[in-house]
Amino acid sequence: MEGNLLKKGLIRVLRSFILLFLLVIVIIIIYLVPVWIPVKYAKMEADFYEYENAILIKRTFYATGASWKIVGDSNSFYDKENIHDIWLEKDDNPIREMPLSEYDNTYLCIVKKIEGGKYWEEGGEYFEAYKLIDWYPIYPIKRETVILPGWLYPAGFLNKYDFEAGIPW
Repeated sequence: MEGNLLKKGLIRVLRSFILLFLLVIVIIIIYLVPVWIPVKYAKMEADFYEYENAILIKRTFYATGASWKIVGDSNSFYDKENIHDIWLEKDDNPIREMPLSEYDNTYLCIVKKIEGGKYWEEGGEYFEAYKLIDWYPIYPIKRETVILPGWLYPAGFLNKYDFEAGIPW
């Protein structure tokens, strides 16, 4: 009789453990499905030539001044001595960041050059300036992953989580 009770108790514990495990798996799957729905695809270096008036930019991490530096154009990446800070805006408002720009990602931007540049009054500097028309991340897209390993997240496109504030993972 004791053996039967022990068996029933073990079966109950095992059943509870399996249910809890399945619940965790379902939550992870529900969470990961939107990660694999593309919102904006990344461009490869071989695709750069297809875009006229394109520049390659990276975010700068200065407390003041320009938020972006130009690191290339539609031909290729620049040498280190040709990289310089630029002003990037859309609808006459400066662009301070883009999705995942804090992780040293590079962006291909379709732009129109603003003649005369922009004068930054607080710092007393002129910057080469561009009006943003469209942009694409450059492959591979870098992300910070906290809970799950990085290989679970796509490097070829941005997903809906990338456009939301905060890191959902």
